[in-house]
Amino acid sequence: MSRVVTVLLTHQSQQAVDAMRGYWRELDPDQDFIIAYGGVAADWQGSVDDLVRIEDPQLRTRDHPRERQSYHGVFQAVAPRVRELGATHVHLAEFDEIPVVSDLNDRLLSLMAKEGCDVLGHRLFRVDDTTQPHCMDHLRDPAFLAYWQKISRRKEKGVVLSMLGCGSFWTSECFDAVACLQPSMRMYLELFLPTAAHHLGYRVRPIADQDVFMAPEIIKSKSDLTMLKEQGAWRVHPVKEMWLGNVK
Repeated sequence: MSRVVTVLLTHQSQQAVDAMRGYWRELDPDQDFIIAYGGVAADWQGSVDDLVRIEDPQLRTRDHPRERQSYHGVFQAVAPRVRELGATHVHLAEFDEIPVVSDLNDRLLSLMAKEGCDVLGHRLFRVDDTTQPHCMDHLRDPAFLAYWQKISRRKEKGVVLSMLGCGSFWTSECFDAVACLQPSMRMYLELFLPTAAHHLGYRVRPIADQDVFMAPEIIKSKSDLTMLKEQGAWRVHPVKEMWLGNVK
């Protein structure tokens, strides 16, 4: 029996988070939540059972690729709660990722079973030996490939993968294994997460037909959700203003 925990990464106010959690729960009540909160502590009053505060400064970047924004601190902070819940799978979602189907987790579980994989992600590509700018930036530091050489269980130890951080879906075993790593240098999350899973021996596969609905460079609005659902979207990203007012 699968048990999915949805990790909702946010920096928004408690009121906005309450609206976000309520929307996700209304669509699918059969899921657990962890609110991974990276915002200002003063924005919250009292304790919240499913909230985990993220103190890692590597999460709080402005120019994310250039400053090498990291989700490793998120993984490390929420991994103990994932274990406590007895989750079999982890859906890592950002606050501006909006599900538009009620059976999202079932669809992801079915796709994972079909692909026989441990991680599903958007915009998944192999980028070593390419001119992909994030990879080229990291390859200037010899420690980058040296780290994968050190930990890899693969024959090809120079493989580098890239995928979006939002909307990734993990087996809890793979999620925990990545959380337990201690990388020797700061790495951008879009490179580190899929590459780490791959070199630890896990299978990483794309959610290719949904990439168009998750494109970060195209800002969507609440008014787009119905149209995009009709076009086949499972979820939509980014919808930045979703929780700042009336969500209905």
